Amino acid sequence: WEPILKEMLDLKAKYKEVTGNDYGPPKKEKAKKQPEQQSQGPSEKNKEKNAEKARKKAEKEAKKKAQREERERREREKRDRLAGVGQNNFGDTKLVQSHHVTDTVWTGIQDLEPSLAGQSVTIRGHVHTSRSVGKGVFVLVRSALYSVQAVCFESEEVSKDMIKYVAT
Repeated sequence: WEPILKEMLDLKAKYKEVTGNDYGPPKKEKAKKQPEQQSQGPSEKNKEKNAEKARKKAEKEAKKKAQREERERREREKRDRLAGVGQNNFGDTKLVQSHHVTDTVWTGIQDLEPSLAGQSVTIRGHVHTSRSVGKGVFVLVRSALYSVQAVCFESEEVSKDMIKYVAT
């Protein structure tokens, strides 16, 4: 194998001496890029397309901004409308420890009777179960052996937040 390789390399060198070129397939010449004309900006047609594109984009952005402002305005109005409604009527309160005497009259659950219908009474107990139904909530309040069902529905005096609080 060595002698054959040496003979081939000698023939290749001899070919280069005679022709002045390397032996092998002709090399591909890279296509020379013609110097580009200096960019003169977009053509008239492209200018029109770009202007139309920019106009549509600006319209879309303006529409999005208007929708965002409208949504924020509605949310602000809703927040303002509900800000004062029932906010002081619910929430976690301090533990009653009888440090000071109040005018609150507590009615025992065992003392509730039909003659108290339509009156406001204050009861003490723990929530046994609560069930949310639509815009209302049903709560079973229990104290010792007695229990009473209370209902609360969304209205002008009762906010949606109060319903959520009672249901949880």
